[in-house]
Amino acid sequence: MLNIFLSVLPIFLLITAGYVAKNRFVRDDGFWKAADKLVYYVFFPSLLLLDVSDANFASADTSSSILATVGGTVLVAIFILVAQRVVTVRNDLFTSIFQGGVRYNSYVFVALAQSLAGAEGVAISGVFVAYMIVLTNVMSVLVMNHYGTGGKKSFKGTLAAMVQNPLIIGAMLGLALNVADLHIAGAARQFLTYLGNAATPLSLMSVGAGLMLVMQARQAIATGYAVGLKLLFMPLCTLTLLKIQGASGTPAHIALLYSSVPCAGNAYIMARQMGGDSETMASIITWTTLLSAVTITVIIGTITQL
Repeated sequence: MLNIFLSVLPIFLLITAGYVAKNRFVRDDGFWKAADKLVYYVFFPSLLLLDVSDANFASADTSSSILATVGGTVLVAIFILVAQRVVTVRNDLFTSIFQGGVRYNSYVFVALAQSLAGAEGVAISGVFVAYMIVLTNVMSVLVMNHYGTGGKKSFKGTLAAMVQNPLIIGAMLGLALNVADLHIAGAARQFLTYLGNAATPLSLMSVGAGLMLVMQARQAIATGYAVGLKLLFMPLCTLTLLKIQGASGTPAHIALLYSSVPCAGNAYIMARQMGGDSETMASIITWTTLLSAVTITVIIGTITQL
């Protein structure tokens, strides 16, 4: 477990560095917004393109592991929807609980996959990203359209936006090169390597810059509920499905890692745009991020038999 902790620690030190930088040295929101765009549109797609194109998928069957993450996410979503029927909360607050329970931070996910499993981890995580971005966004938009009090989004528009998602494009281009047995070499490879190397530190510092530690009392219960769903219940569901299918090896570890990472930062943007409780959403993102340093270490460190 110590080795897992030491692998996870640098990730969360970078998040802490981002928080300190934002609150002490680089307070300009414009800088962090620009950094987010560079990571989202350039750095992470370059990392995924390169590592997915080089991956050896012949020795890693990801189908059962991806099915476990899809199943685990759907089970959590069903639980949240059923619980809303039993103990009803305000619609805007419910949307933030839902997003907090089912959405994942792709930056932290890919960075941890790289830290724990190297280039193979990045490549496999890229395949997971391609599937799970679609699933989690579709579910979130459907719930926000029904329960949110703000603007609605069309299902067609949502699908179009996901097709244009840079992370999906990077992963799919890499997969196409991999299948065609084409390799990126020379200056092009070095160029993508430089871009990819910038992805992890800048993305994680940007995550830290977005943390909001102040939480009002009325948000505490909802935040605690969402944290439990995301960091405990979803890993439990995913682990159970992995065991049922007999999944093992790196894909299974990446699946469990996926289920354990914190909520996505862009859930706050969706909450603000579509009538969710954006303040509670910010608290959920913050505390799932901070507490996941502990839960990921314990979960990945103790499930060594996968």
